[in-house]
Amino acid sequence: MLLDNGAGAPCDVRCIPDLCGRRYDLLMKKVLIAKDLKTLFPEKGSFLDRQDINVFFASTNEEARRICVTEAVDLIVTQIDLADGKVEELCEFIRDNPQLRKASIIMICQDTLAHRERCKRCRANAVLTMPVDRVVLDLKMQEFLNVAPRMLYRAALAVAIEGKFKDRPVPFWTENLSASGMLIKAAEPLTKGAGVFLSFFLPDGTHISGYGEIVRVERHRDDAEMYLYGIKFTNVDRETRIAIESVIKRKNRKETHD
Repeated sequence: MLLDNGAGAPCDVRCIPDLCGRRYDLLMKKVLIAKDLKTLFPEKGSFLDRQDINVFFASTNEEARRICVTEAVDLIVTQIDLADGKVEELCEFIRDNPQLRKASIIMICQDTLAHRERCKRCRANAVLTMPVDRVVLDLKMQEFLNVAPRMLYRAALAVAIEGKFKDRPVPFWTENLSASGMLIKAAEPLTKGAGVFLSFFLPDGTHISGYGEIVRVERHRDDAEMYLYGIKFTNVDRETRIAIESVIKRKNRKETHD
């Protein structure tokens, strides 16, 4: 069961170094999760496993309050009761704090009238009842953080940059994919801000092509000769985005129920 009033969440701007030691802005989202809910989130493969999201865990209301103040979190995923008591006081503190009140709150509780009433008093943005549908939880979190669902997807792709490769073939591979962009890797050094043309196939055989911009550049952590490039789609038609979203939803739902 899902109750939702559709409120959004803010973010702040952080800087990380690029390959040349310069720094560039990255929209950093921060998520606070009750520690007892940690088992709902796999360590690898989750949409939280990305460089522009910081995740914090708290066991108590006091610990959660401290993290909220020091980190200015954008999203809180919590249960009704934490180790040191009920969560209502924490939620009241957040909603009455001008710097924190825009944070979104997802409550997870038992499907009882008493728990629903407590969630209402917490002014939660969404309420999910147990057992939690992880797909629904992931989608709500991505909605409040305003990030596109993604999936791990490794396949060859064609990349064209005007005047760059002089008509010679250069191997590129996808690492992950979302409706708003993708992470690719290659041994070829490219420049942040460069425009690229992309052509590849989805797992269901759908051909995808369009234009994007390199918005992130970093060395591959496991292979010093390879580079990782974050690509933001700049000219991809609506049908293409729908096709990508459909494949990602099917894959994520299948993994959840396997």
